[in-house]
Amino acid sequence: MSDPTYEKRTDQEYIVGVWDMTFYKIDVETDEPLQNKDGTTKVFYSNNIDAGYWASGIDPDDLIEMEGQDD
Repeated sequence: MSDPTYEKRTDQEYIVGVWDMTFYKIDVETDEPLQNKDGTTKVFYSNNIDAGYWASGIDPDDLIEMEGQDD
């Protein structure tokens, strides 16, 4: 059942923003990623990076919606 307070606007204009970024560390000698004990790649985030400019120049019409989201 859809949320009655949700109203989908078709006349709205959008710009593109950056939602989430993760980073990983690479060993400079082996070119291998830093790993967790279970062998998966260890990932990191930073609160000190302004990534808003990374999305400038991207046309909203060029984006592809990720599957599995409610509309």
